[in-house]
Amino acid sequence: MNNHHKLSIRLVPGGFSFAFSDGESAPVEPTFVGVSLGADYEQRLQDAILGIEANVGDDDVDCYVETARMSLSPADCDEALAEEMFALTLRKTEGEEKILHEVAQANVRVSFGIDLSLYNFLVRTYQYINFHHPIVEMLEAEPLRIHSTENWMTARASQGLLCITAYKNGSLQLANCYETMVTQNRAYHVLNTWTRLELDVLADTLFIIGTASEAEKLRAEVSKFIKLCE
Repeated sequence: MNNHHKLSIRLVPGGFSFAFSDGESAPVEPTFVGVSLGADYEQRLQDAILGIEANVGDDDVDCYVETARMSLSPADCDEALAEEMFALTLRKTEGEEKILHEVAQANVRVSFGIDLSLYNFLVRTYQYINFHHPIVEMLEAEPLRIHSTENWMTARASQGLLCITAYKNGSLQLANCYETMVTQNRAYHVLNTWTRLELDVLADTLFIIGTASEAEKLRAEVSKFIKLCE
């Protein structure tokens, strides 16, 4: 590759996917690289990432950390307070963790964790890497979606993660993620969240997005119970 390309990496449970774009052509279908869980997982993951032949320039690498280790706080909270809230919400990991922050347009700060050694490796390898969490993509996409009802929920199903955002009267009520690849488990989380928020199975809308095959499997399960699935 002679010219600089933009590289997008998605870290998912059990590996990662990556794709290049030049900013002009249509996005290329991501390539998934599986890394089996077990001893030396982080080292084997790093070795696999080094196998990407990337010629990227400054600020040309985006890394999406698909993890359920995330928490929300108001955007006007500083990072120190947000990290305290993160620690109170989630169990401590065995290894050291780097807490990253991203602010969505909905005036919400998303704090999410990544293994510290993996974070340091990525920063050394791609100096100007930008880290993101998929829940932020969802929050920022909501104002662009046409909503026919005042109450709705969006479920995003990807390789190993389910993300859910829910709105009542147009206001954000919940944003959460679950690490599971089993469709029945994903359907349970969607339906349980729907019930807890007292959404209407006939009048309110469920948007299902994400990886096409995973989204279709989830839709087939939950559309038996929720009428408006889009």
